[in-house]
Amino acid sequence: MSNVLRCVALTALIMSMSAAVSLAATPYEAPKAVSTPGFDSGVLHGYAGDAGDATVVNVNFTINTDGSVSHVELQGTTGSSDADASIVNTISTWKFTPATDSNGNPVEASKTEYINLRN
Repeated sequence: MSNVLRCVALTALIMSMSAAVSLAATPYEAPKAVSTPGFDSGVLHGYAGDAGDATVVNVNFTINTDGSVSHVELQGTTGSSDADASIVNTISTWKFTPATDSNGNPVEASKTEYINLRN
């Protein structure tokens, strides 16, 4: 009988732990764009579609708890350091409502944007 009680107690413990883990893993509210000024088309124009240059550039960045953007990194290049710098500088000015955790507290979030240079 004591083995049955141990199994029941162990099962109850495992179930309560998995419930606690699922509560801790509750999805947070994703950040929402507030201000995302466009790119300087004068700088970017001419870099899309040139032989060997990318037409889409992936950009990773962090949205801070105050909604500002930091740690902007291009994953690849447009083929032009001026165009690359323009993309980084523009995304650095973007503003968001920050992501929030399950308690409504602001948290940092990572985001990737796919910049199509032809549009």
